[in-house]
Amino acid sequence: MTDARDRQPDLLGLRDQQIVSPTTLLAILKTERKTLNSRYMEALSRSGDLKHRCLAELDALDADRRQLSELVGLLEQCRVLNEANGRLVALQRQHVQRALPVLRGADPETQLYGPDGNPAGLAGVLPLSSVWIRITPAVDRTGR
Repeated sequence: MTDARDRQPDLLGLRDQQIVSPTTLLAILKTERKTLNSRYMEALSRSGDLKHRCLAELDALDADRRQLSELVGLLEQCRVLNEANGRLVALQRQHVQRALPVLRGADPETQLYGPDGNPAGLAGVLPLSSVWIRITPAVDRTGR
């Protein structure tokens, strides 16, 4: 996976190039305007070639910019979903923490740890799986 610091010069270069290319195109268009007024055909042809190359570069930069916008959108979706997942994990953790004392047979409101941070005794608490069996004397069916 590429480190964000490795990509930073590329992103900065893209930003700089997005400023340089329109500035270059503006200079070419100004030169072209002068050339049109002077009707110097050879200079006009060179100006047209430069302008076409610059426009192609601007198109490529625009494609890069659109991909970068798509990336930003995807990263925003990742951030939102990650935060939602974090909230769900926290909620599930709360449910488990509330269920544990019940499963251990303790009052859910009873603290499992004392004020000093040490486990509080669970004396007299039976696990939920324990069963009390009441033993009664056998009754003689004959009535004796």
